[in-house]
Amino acid sequence: MTSVPSPGELTAGRSEAALARLGRVGLGAHELEDVLREAMVATAETVQARDAALFDLVGDGALLRGRAGLLDGRLAGRRTVGRIGLPVDRASLPGFAASEGRTIVSADIHVDDRFGARADDFAFPGRAAIAAPLGWEEHPIGVLVVYDRSPRSWSDEEVHLVQAVATTMGLALQRARVETDLRDSSARLDISLSAGGLGAWSWEVGHERVELSGSAQAVFGLAGAGFAGDPADFLAVIHPDDRERFQATVSAAIDEPAGEHHVVFRIVRPDTGALRWIEAWGRPLRTEARGLHLVGVCTDVTERRFADAHREELLAREHAARLEAEAARERLAFLAEASEVLGRSLEVEVTVARIAELVVPHLADVCFLDLVDEQGELAEQAGRGRTEEALAAARALRERRRRLGPGDPTQTGHAAAMAGRAVLYPTISDAQLVGASVDAEHRAAARRLDPRSTILAPLVSRGRPLGVLTLVRTGQTVPYDDDDLALVEELAGRAALAIDNGRLYQSRARVARSLQAALLPPALPALAGVALAARYDVAETDVAIGGDFYDLVARSDGSWGVVVGDVCGRGPDAAALTGLVRHTVRTAAVREQRPSAVLAHTNEAVLQQIDDARFCTAAYLHLEVLDPVAGAIRVVASSAGHPCPIVVRAGGTVEPLRCEGTLLGVVADPRLVDVTVELGPWDAIVLYTDGVTEARRGPELFGDERLHLALSELAGQPAEVIAAGLEASVAAYRRSARDDTAILVVQAVASA
Repeated sequence: MTSVPSPGELTAGRSEAALARLGRVGLGAHELEDVLREAMVATAETVQARDAALFDLVGDGALLRGRAGLLDGRLAGRRTVGRIGLPVDRASLPGFAASEGRTIVSADIHVDDRFGARADDFAFPGRAAIAAPLGWEEHPIGVLVVYDRSPRSWSDEEVHLVQAVATTMGLALQRARVETDLRDSSARLDISLSAGGLGAWSWEVGHERVELSGSAQAVFGLAGAGFAGDPADFLAVIHPDDRERFQATVSAAIDEPAGEHHVVFRIVRPDTGALRWIEAWGRPLRTEARGLHLVGVCTDVTERRFADAHREELLAREHAARLEAEAARERLAFLAEASEVLGRSLEVEVTVARIAELVVPHLADVCFLDLVDEQGELAEQAGRGRTEEALAAARALRERRRRLGPGDPTQTGHAAAMAGRAVLYPTISDAQLVGASVDAEHRAAARRLDPRSTILAPLVSRGRPLGVLTLVRTGQTVPYDDDDLALVEELAGRAALAIDNGRLYQSRARVARSLQAALLPPALPALAGVALAARYDVAETDVAIGGDFYDLVARSDGSWGVVVGDVCGRGPDAAALTGLVRHTVRTAAVREQRPSAVLAHTNEAVLQQIDDARFCTAAYLHLEVLDPVAGAIRVVASSAGHPCPIVVRAGGTVEPLRCEGTLLGVVADPRLVDVTVELGPWDAIVLYTDGVTEARRGPELFGDERLHLALSELAGQPAEVIAAGLEASVAAYRRSARDDTAILVVQAVASA
């Protein structure tokens, strides 16, 4: 590299003059860009150079961009210099200085092999140059370059001057950036606080001064009031009822080194007089300049308070509705359980006991169920208590009321309930207990029970009072309310219906048993040389009147008529037809010996007296004992649409007696035949109804084949064994609902 002499020697005086000039510019109210250009021009003039350039480090420190320039002693425009961009690398002198972070001096750029780009490649016709980084050397933010158009050796004073100016320019840039960042940060903070409805505040404890930002003054309604920072003026805005609490939170935050100030309070805005809710947060700080002070933010939360209050009200309503729904579900579940329990039995005694079991302890501590007796008086049918002591105390009070009669003040509720009106005593005070007592003994008995709430519900069915359901809650249990009253009334209604149904069933059952007894022979007769056995079953368990029947009729010549029949239907209609057929058979059997004639007379009676489509099947036997000692009998049989009798020989042979004919009540002249068979010792003839052969197991019937097999296994057994064995076989096979069944066994037996 060639070295040439300097065109002018830089003296200390010139250097100091240049720096003083820059100081005057910096102290003046000049814009940053003016200061930078003036510094660049002064530096160039001091070192007697006519070209200079100022670069900013941009692009994350990867590029130098032109900011200001001096060409041939004249300032270059920002548009011209701003187009210059140099990578931060060794390709150019400015890029080399930025990449190295130190001042680079070149006496002749054209022959300097440290970098490849020349100044005139980017509009600066320089041969020699000094490039100094702006700012701290380890953190450059730009580069200042001074050019000479001829090769030149730079003196140390010139290099030091350029470095000093570059450092000063860097500091100015850094300060400007910091101030800009602070202004931007403050502006962003103000914008953020305003956007969020927040205001900044501070409370200087030592100086007793309150500072409010513009947005904070707007929050407190002090924006146009000329607020001077007096704490008394600030406290005057706070609602009197909240002022002391606010000051207490401020004092607490100051007293605690790590204390926090958070308070929600009311203010009365001076500008509008409106009541508003304010929420404030603060934290104590201590600085050398201001000493101890609280700083924080505040915001108007009136709408939020109203929204919170509204939400809490909605939540309370929703909670109440949910509780009500849950209570309603529990009531429905209880009533469903009660209906299921009450439907399990038609026995009145069982029903009333189950009602008391349902109520205690779910609804009451003590429960009584009283029904009207035959004398029209209430009589206890069931009583239950959570404890035996409570039940005993309640019964003692009831006995006292019974002895007092109309003179007992508590009779009023029972009278109202008997009149069909439910009575609720939601609360029973001790004073009421005293008032309802006639003497000290009565009062002591009441206090032993300690009743605190009572419901008396009438039991009414078909418009008739059946009794009263009494529920008592004692001690500290929750008193009854209107919802409990509605539930108990519903329960009482269902209980009354169950009790009434039970009574109706019991009455109907008594009638059915009496009628059935009249339709069946009271007992099988004892015949010499003949053994008889019968089985009878009604399909409907709650109706004792079936459609099947059997009977035996004694004739004057010593022979017997035996009939087994099946009328269509069940219940009263079937009973009417059964009674007609049975009566007609008995009458005809006295006059007629032939079974077909007896059945023909019966058919005529059914056609004449039954005016609907009801009909009847029947098998009739004329039974004559030939030799009671030897056990020989003769049977003449006829069947009117009924299963034919089956002959079971003692040796095991089973055969039906083919005597089929037309059923009764359909045509005026039925086809009927008579068939005769003789039975020896232990031979039997079995009559039955279709409930035997039509017993079901799924789609399959018991049928004739299983019937014959069962009877063959019973052959030679006594008549009672045959009847019982056949009944058991049918019951074991059956898996579906039962049909009416009747079995009658006639067996020839030899006397011993």
